Amino acid sequence: MKDCNEVIDCSSRREFLVKAALMACGLALTLSGAGKLLGNTVEDLVVQIDEKSPLNKVGGSTVVTSPAGKIIIVRTGETTFVAYSAKCTHKGTTIEYDAANKQFACPNHGSTFDVASGARTGGPAKEPLPTFKATGTATSVTVTTS
Repeated sequence: MKDCNEVIDCSSRREFLVKAALMACGLALTLSGAGKLLGNTVEDLVVQIDEKSPLNKVGGSTVVTSPAGKIIIVRTGETTFVAYSAKCTHKGTTIEYDAANKQFACPNHGSTFDVASGARTGGPAKEPLPTFKATGTATSVTVTTS
């Protein structure tokens, strides 16, 4: 039998149970967060459209904040919308919608992105904009952020 006064890693039954409980809680918290990483959690962001909203007309755009970060939404038709991360893939600056050229543009370094696909069309950015599913009506747009 070990002498617990002389051995540093000698644990009592109570210490073992406390450590096991803490590990189980840590595992449970990790697994609950893994659902988001694996795409099992769906979060919808609903943006209401009224007469003062920039999305009230085709070609209008707005940037909204969500749990997924800033999202830029553009109204492309009477009931059609697109939604992308509003963060430029070059240096993270918030992009803007250039309605005249129907593209997204980064005001810092000039990267541009296609409004239909989010694909990079110019500038130093190498990656396309991350996309979100957007569905809408004349009075609201729902963006799925997972």
